[in-house]
Amino acid sequence: MLKKEANRIWTIPNILSFIRLLLIAPAGVLLWNGQNVWAISLALIGGLLDISDGIIARKYNQSSELGKIIDPLADKLFIGVLVVILYLQNRLPLWFISTVISKDLLIIIGGAIISTKIKIVPPSNWLGKITALTIGVTILSIIVNIEKIYTILMYLSVVLIVASLLNYVISVQKQIKGIEIGNK
Repeated sequence: MLKKEANRIWTIPNILSFIRLLLIAPAGVLLWNGQNVWAISLALIGGLLDISDGIIARKYNQSSELGKIIDPLADKLFIGVLVVILYLQNRLPLWFISTVISKDLLIIIGGAIISTKIKIVPPSNWLGKITALTIGVTILSIIVNIEKIYTILMYLSVVLIVASLLNYVISVQKQIKGIEIGNK
């Protein structure tokens, strides 16, 4: 039964994640066209859907392997699109978006390699969620141009990016060792 639940596609959390994926393009277009209030509104809706899908997945046992992929993918794509647009608008430095995108690419590629080798999708962790939230608040502060806050938040985000990436690597190593011990 548990295996069947893990393979379900049309769960409420997955539908919410799909909706978040659909919000990315309109939010990006609105931000590009200077419609900051609407872009922020869609980003906030995306954030609320992200929180909701996690709560629903845990509370109603609707976690799935697909959800473990599309939920963080939606986060990474949403953040990635917004930081690239802010960079192209000269509102965000290259070093910051390079750090954000490099971390996300490492996690996506690493997660894909690991999931093909050990047949599980490494789950996200709380430090990664706090990092994503901090990056999101950084992006919002840049969009609304609160300069005193966003400079501090950019540096805090980078520290959290490094910490969450290290935490992710350690977590995955523990999972792999657990599987290896279980197979012996």
